Amino acid sequence: MYKIGSLKLKIALVISAVLIAIAILFFTQILVERIQKREALIANLYAKSLEYIANDESATGEYNFIFNEIITQIDFPIIATDKEYKTVNFYKNIDIDTTLPPKEQQKIMLKQAKEMVEVNPPIKVSYRDTVILNYVNYGQSSLITQLKLLPFFEIIIGGIFILLGYIGFSYVKKHEQSSIWVGLSKETAHQLGTPLSSLMGWLEILRNTEPGSPNYKEILGETENDIDKLSKIATRFSKIGSQPKLEPENVSELIKNVSRYFHKRIPRLTTSDGKITEKVSIEINAPDEVMVRLNTELFEWVIENLLKNALDAIEKDHGIINFKITDRTDDIIIDVCDNGKGVDKKFRKDIFRPGFSTKKRGWGLGLSLSKRIIDDYHKGKLTLLDSSYEKGTTFRIKLNK
Repeated sequence: MYKIGSLKLKIALVISAVLIAIAILFFTQILVERIQKREALIANLYAKSLEYIANDESATGEYNFIFNEIITQIDFPIIATDKEYKTVNFYKNIDIDTTLPPKEQQKIMLKQAKEMVEVNPPIKVSYRDTVILNYVNYGQSSLITQLKLLPFFEIIIGGIFILLGYIGFSYVKKHEQSSIWVGLSKETAHQLGTPLSSLMGWLEILRNTEPGSPNYKEILGETENDIDKLSKIATRFSKIGSQPKLEPENVSELIKNVSRYFHKRIPRLTTSDGKITEKVSIEINAPDEVMVRLNTELFEWVIENLLKNALDAIEKDHGIINFKITDRTDDIIIDVCDNGKGVDKKFRKDIFRPGFSTKKRGWGLGLSLSKRIIDDYHKGKLTLLDSSYEKGTTFRIKLNK
């Protein structure tokens, strides 16, 4: 699934680059054609002016003024020659070494005039439409040359940008995938660690407990819970990457089961008068039955992750974790609140990103997995509803009925 999504993104990136290149070339070509038409119009106007003067000896000074104005508008190379291309009568915007002898200059300009014929057809200046007097040859302005080269520079720069983006994207994805695998292996160890540590503890207590006593039976019951927990962990990881089956379940009961399991394993504090109290209390405010379609193993994993996250955030002598379930017409809302240290504002956009963690011993996969389970597998929504420094955090789960 990851490879297919990555391949589609890369194909989309290449197609977008090609479309952008085509659009740039097309637009630039339109501009070039418009400028070429404008230059051809000016060159024609200049040639017609020459022809008019040649045919009308009574041309007035006013017309000569207009003719001069036309010449000043020429910003492209132009050379007017005789009909046999032996003499240059007029030139403008031609780069030539003025220190050369006049004949050498003429030779160079005549050569350039012939080269212009290959770019644009020469415009003839005739007398009485019968005798050819001159040819007006013109080339391309520097603006057209630059515009023609511009798309290639843009494509090269765009190609470099896309290449760097592709390399960067591949590196980020590779690094993220590596982080996920590392995080997943650590998450596996962490998931297994809780019931295994608990089992070792119960085993040690069993050695000092008389068989058949009430404590012995309670320990056996908790041992069975831990073994059942190990079985659930194996089931959870087998469901990652495949579409899990959703069935109607009582959300309230599932949360209560997870809470009861953690309640037995929450650290205790000994007060000054010798009493043992819980460091963290778990409260559940919910109707007895709230039915919704979900996958039990994966949903319990989400609740456990949110519980662990809350437990890690609580640094006070007495913490509170509260589950509040609201049963609405089309959906249910589950708010998980704690009175821990909260999430810094600058980190709130990153808390669901794989590999991100503010904890020294964290690997940043719990919330990322939880969000994927709720958003992708259950088509719901897991969000950070609110968080205040030293006041606590509230995560919200929204599930459709």
